[in-house]
Amino acid sequence: MAQRRGNGTRRIARMLANLVYRDIDVHLPTGSVPDGPVLAVANHFGGLADGVLLVDSLPRMPRVVARDVIWRIPVVGRLADALGGIPVHRAADGGAASNDDMFRSCYDALRAQDLVLIFPEGVTQDVPHMAQVRTGAARIALGARSDGVRGIRVLPIGLHYENKAGFRSRVLVDVGEAIDLDAWVGTRAVDGADDREAVRDLTALLDQRLRRVAPDFPDWPTAQALATAAEVVLHDVDPVPALVQYGDQELLAARLNRLAEPTRGALVDSARQYRDRLAQLGSSDAAIERSVRGRGPDRRPTGPGRWWLDVFLVVLLAPYAVLGVLAAAIPLAAVLLLSRLPIAPAVRATLVPGVALLAFTAEAGVAVWRVGTNLGWGEASLGLMMFVFLVAAVFVVHERLTLLSRRWRSRKHPGPIDLPGVQQQRREVADLVWGAL
Repeated sequence: MAQRRGNGTRRIARMLANLVYRDIDVHLPTGSVPDGPVLAVANHFGGLADGVLLVDSLPRMPRVVARDVIWRIPVVGRLADALGGIPVHRAADGGAASNDDMFRSCYDALRAQDLVLIFPEGVTQDVPHMAQVRTGAARIALGARSDGVRGIRVLPIGLHYENKAGFRSRVLVDVGEAIDLDAWVGTRAVDGADDREAVRDLTALLDQRLRRVAPDFPDWPTAQALATAAEVVLHDVDPVPALVQYGDQELLAARLNRLAEPTRGALVDSARQYRDRLAQLGSSDAAIERSVRGRGPDRRPTGPGRWWLDVFLVVLLAPYAVLGVLAAAIPLAAVLLLSRLPIAPAVRATLVPGVALLAFTAEAGVAVWRVGTNLGWGEASLGLMMFVFLVAAVFVVHERLTLLSRRWRSRKHPGPIDLPGVQQQRREVADLVWGAL
């Protein structure tokens, strides 16, 4: 029964993740998610979206440690219990004074060889770097080992959002190297979760490992500048500059962020100037790269995802996309409006997937009920499949048009007066990156 519930949850999470995000890159080296008891620790940038993405992306169904406020919502609380969620109490939320039950539940889950997921920052972040890692994860791991659980691995996971509060944006899930808790403890005498020195040392190690896979930029301008520098290098590597994968770009930007000063500072300044200049000219790095290689602006891109295939899909699916907008007008409008509300991005990142699930499910349910009562329940199943197809057509057409727009911009060169200067700026960025790598 538990396995069936897990499979059902993963299917729902996959549907929801693919609904909210158009591209989910998962960097999952072979063997990075071991069998046996695993305590996964992840940065907490996207609220509810973090849990949805990890349930979808990880090869094992996690038991999520979450704030007990979730359990105070009648229907959601029952669902959290059914999925094996573990509540953590916080005084700020008016919770209980003790978390003994939470620790005991985590110990039992690890003893049962489960994967337990916790967000050790405690709260969601609206900055491009993590908050200080709290001691809860280390206390759970050391307490479980002291309680007789052996073979525990502590697994750091980084979540990177292109626009966490947006709808149909891109995401990277970066799974790092697991810490073998038995090997880390070694011959050291550890007094479980109450050993302050061991908890402090393990928390420091978790903080270090987590910052290697999670976004850890000092501010947004630095993050954007290093993303531009990464884009320059990736276009240099690819002889035909296609659309850069968000995951590749973000992984390289994170690597550049770890460069020593003053190299990083010089790179950030140069890439920021180049990025600003591109914005002023309404051009793109792909267009400048093409000009550097001597390819004219009228040459059609080759390789995977040819432009004509995008045009063909748009023409083919456009009528169905129009019907899809009409059929799902209410949930589409609700999600798009919510994604643009002037509220904290972390709050929107929590609300968007939740509202998307409820709104699209409700609209599909209404459509099935109407068809079923008027034409029969056999036809209702066909109506549900048609509803899903029409909504999918909306997203496919929108994304193909977005790709065509980007390809067009990649062929838009600056004028002859501006081109030499912006080419020189690009060379400066590329030279700094290649000289540092």
